[in-house]
Amino acid sequence: MKWIRSSRLLTGCLGMMLLVAMRVSAQIPSPPALLVLEKSDDTLAIVDPESLQVVARVPAGQDPHEVIASDDGKLAYISNYGGEGGTLNTISVVDLVARKALPPIDLGALHSAHGLAFAGGKLYFTAETNKVIGRYDPATQRVDWVLGTGQDRTHMIVVSKNLDQIVTSNVSSGTISIIEQITQQNRGFGPRLAAMVHQVYLRLEAVVAPVAVLERHGL
Repeated sequence: MKWIRSSRLLTGCLGMMLLVAMRVSAQIPSPPALLVLEKSDDTLAIVDPESLQVVARVPAGQDPHEVIASDDGKLAYISNYGGEGGTLNTISVVDLVARKALPPIDLGALHSAHGLAFAGGKLYFTAETNKVIGRYDPATQRVDWVLGTGQDRTHMIVVSKNLDQIVTSNVSSGTISIIEQITQQNRGFGPRLAAMVHQVYLRLEAVVAPVAVLERHGL
């Protein structure tokens, strides 16, 4: 398989998330909860969605920006951002059952993690400073895949349920990147999964065009 990336030039960039809330899966032995980042206090608030009362607060690491829950609802992952060009290189992890912080994920040379998505049992993230997206495998506790977008401030990320498409917003470039996984014939050498990138830019002629273009592509 190989990945093909296309970027569609937008007249504006996607709005930033100011308040982050997640519904935790009912698979954990507790009621559903809202996960809310209290950015100024560097904490994650776990909120009862019925009473709207905070039932727990857990340290979220330095400069927390986005939060996502694992598919089983047992863990929360929090990006420690640090701003454009920052040097922070961690993603905080919270045990939602025990309501305590776990050791953070060390991203090594990847800095300014921001957007998060959890799909197929793995954590996808953006690393703005490096202009890349990455994937972390909780089972092996390793970053097992990285792909450059070539765009400035690759900010938010969405992964399709069947894992064949990834979409990112690139704030400063004013673009949307679409990464598609396709099957390529194995010619007897090299891996079937290759980070081979093809990039296509579509210039939009009207402000209303972005939504129409995305809808035509089933996004």
